[in-house]
Amino acid sequence: MLTKAALRSIFPKAPEIDLDAFIASGLEALKDAGILEMANRLQYFLAQLGHESNGLTVKAENLNYSASRLMEIWPGRFPTREIANKYANNPEKLANFVYGGRMGNVDPGDGYRYRGRGYIQLTGRETYREIGKIAGLDLENEPELAAKPENAVRIACAFWTWKKINKQCDAGDFTGVTQRINGGTNGLSDRLDWLRKVKTVVTATTNGGTATTSPTTKPTTPRPTTTTPVTPSKPKPVEQPETLANPAVLEAQKKLTRLGYYKGVLSGIYDQVLRGALWAFQKDEDLPLTGRLDARTRAELNV
Repeated sequence: MLTKAALRSIFPKAPEIDLDAFIASGLEALKDAGILEMANRLQYFLAQLGHESNGLTVKAENLNYSASRLMEIWPGRFPTREIANKYANNPEKLANFVYGGRMGNVDPGDGYRYRGRGYIQLTGRETYREIGKIAGLDLENEPELAAKPENAVRIACAFWTWKKINKQCDAGDFTGVTQRINGGTNGLSDRLDWLRKVKTVVTATTNGGTATTSPTTKPTTPRPTTTTPVTPSKPKPVEQPETLANPAVLEAQKKLTRLGYYKGVLSGIYDQVLRGALWAFQKDEDLPLTGRLDARTRAELNV
């Protein structure tokens, strides 16, 4: 069973109130979402939360960016410093500009009202509404509830259920889990670091459930029950970001670079810079604003 001590080992900087709420109300939510049924599910869930919330320390999106940072994150929307200066260090104005008119945001101020919140950073009126239905919370009318410690795990589990993420967990597809949450592989290296950390605490058991092991206590090595030598299986290689380059993504980066939308590295890996470039391109071409290399965008770019 997941304990507060285990959570503290994984998230040493998390506020006490968050850890207490995780145990008090989160375990039931984890059970209802089926996350406690398999070790992979819990490990992946905790690792993703670690990245998205910076170790359970951030429950609301920080939009207080400098002009130079805005130009890096959203090069299509902020192609010049003059434009970026209008939104620099103004979170509300920025959110309404970059999130307004999409993701179900229809009213003035929706971009800021439905900015990223919670351990998985819900964003957009539509997402708040749908997750609220699953979690039994009126998040559309009270979006601030998503940042409350007593609701954070419950909402993250509702998001997990909404996206049907357990399927990727059971297949051992951590990259697929990241894509379901992020829409791409942004921050994958950090997410993998969190996964390695989680696995030192949360381990599998023989009955298909999960158990936690203190990282300061070495597990007892069982005595062999047979004298027959056993050839150890080769360990499964850990996914590394550099193996995830996609030819279509690389071609999109090249074309968006020539068109003046993309100013990042030609890596073939979907990241935050590419997402911003895709949003800007989609907006100019009257395409659905997904920020992803979807079928219509690929057709328009011919990649």
